[in-house]
Amino acid sequence: LKAHRGLVSHQSALSTFLSLAFSIHTPDAMGWGGDGKGYGKSYGKSWGGSWGGPAMWGGPYDMKGKGKGKTGLRSFSNETKVWIGGLPADSCSTDLNKQLKVHMETAGGKCLYAEVGKSGNGGAAFKTKEEQQQAISMLNGSTFNGSVIEVDIWTKKDA
Repeated sequence: LKAHRGLVSHQSALSTFLSLAFSIHTPDAMGWGGDGKGYGKSYGKSWGGSWGGPAMWGGPYDMKGKGKGKTGLRSFSNETKVWIGGLPADSCSTDLNKQLKVHMETAGGKCLYAEVGKSGNGGAAFKTKEEQQQAISMLNGSTFNGSVIEVDIWTKKDA
């Protein structure tokens, strides 16, 4: 009978320990957005529901369908982008990007986005492939802010 009581108390202690370790101390528990019942918003969800286990466990680090998506030149198709070389290095700014966009539109097309990178390379995106090709033929070798620039097709980097 004493051995049985000892087993029950060990099970009870283990149960208490597990409930403390995995419920009350999650960031969503009492005091941090919980509902005061000893478990947080993650109660009833899969493992990691609030504390950010691996992505397959769910939680805030499972970023499926979240985030800003593609921004800048990445958001445009490679068929409508041009690579620009010969730009002044370490001179990237939003004002310079606007000036480059205006310069790219002198080819006659609608430049949707232009960007000067840190390394002296940049890129621009046009509305159509025809406008992209027109910009390459007209602006390759032109002068932008005192620098002769090279305008060419956008190619994917070799990995």
